[in-house]
Amino acid sequence: MAFSIFSRDYDHHTEQVHAAGGSWVRDVMLGLNDGLVASFAVTSGVAGAFVTGNAAMMAGLSEMLGGAVAMGLAAFISARSQIEFYQSEVERERDEIRRWPEREREEISSIYRNKGFAGPLLDQIVAHITADPDRWSNVMMREELGFNEESFESPVRSGFAVGLSYLSGAAVPVWAYIFFEPGRALSVSAVSTIVVLFAVGALKTIITSRSWWRSGLESMLVGVAAAGATYVAGRMFAAR
Repeated sequence: MAFSIFSRDYDHHTEQVHAAGGSWVRDVMLGLNDGLVASFAVTSGVAGAFVTGNAAMMAGLSEMLGGAVAMGLAAFISARSQIEFYQSEVERERDEIRRWPEREREEISSIYRNKGFAGPLLDQIVAHITADPDRWSNVMMREELGFNEESFESPVRSGFAVGLSYLSGAAVPVWAYIFFEPGRALSVSAVSTIVVLFAVGALKTIITSRSWWRSGLESMLVGVAAAGATYVAGRMFAAR
């Protein structure tokens, strides 16, 4: 019982578990929000500059596809880099354990002494951890550096989650330019995008635990500000 803190159940009891869906939800929310704001800004700016023709639709489609690929690849590279960094730190810890075992053993002792363990129980814990080099390095990574291997997202899954959600979000401001004439498309696009921005902002409270209406309003205002700025810039460009 004394060593139950090292059980697999304890290892999986991370803050990651408390967020519904974990990092997958975070990636989807990130992709949706960025896709909505970026596409809304691009289509509004082009619609402000070119009030006729399908320029806004083409610009929106280009941004939607290019942005989805770029964001998906960026998420993939970021997740893979985190794993590579973790692996390099594990190797560094194992090298330090091989070279300076007494110093590293004292670090383990200090960590658990600060947690309130003392006397024979502390000696048992240190002996148990340092008996296995893999367990020793894993504990050092978690307790000393704050890394937990189970918290890392799969690079492929993260890339697809961000890319596909970005594509979905970016499609919202664009669809109106496909089905409506340019003059009406701008207003339809704006209304539908603002509604979805508010909904996505409210849904983000799944992982942030903030007030849903405040989060929704914040996301909506960010999108409106970005689209308003590009629309005004487009109108100024058209007026020249």
